[in-house]
Amino acid sequence: MANAQGISELVQVAADAGDVPGVAVAAAAADGTVVTAAAGMRDTASAAPMTPDTVVWIASMTKAITGACAMQLVEQGQLSLDEPIGKLLPELGSVQVLEGFAADGSPRLRPARRPITLRQLLTHSAGFVYEVWNADIGRYMTATGT
Repeated sequence: MANAQGISELVQVAADAGDVPGVAVAAAAADGTVVTAAAGMRDTASAAPMTPDTVVWIASMTKAITGACAMQLVEQGQLSLDEPIGKLLPELGSVQVLEGFAADGSPRLRPARRPITLRQLLTHSAGFVYEVWNADIGRYMTATGT
């Protein structure tokens, strides 16, 4: 990596400035790991230092990691951004769309008008929502016992 020292300095600056309590970085290329760096604390109570091999919890980072992996597969020609993802994940090939609720409170569903693509999944535009942000989905989950 052209600027391994710069990366090490950057993580140290971020920790010293208090931007992060601790940070560990690893960058790799096809020929192997080229840089690892760590700075700050892995435990603020004991002030134990962060090390490149510190195990951390990366909550909500699975999206970023999955996205990076998917884009590598797109680059390699093994995945397409715009093909129906149902070809690879059949359960996403027959999703239903919540249109509303009948007078008795039961959900009204219809088939999706077009197939879901990897591009939509990666850009969060496939139509999936969390019940905490969408009252109708909360109502649907209650009505269906989901």
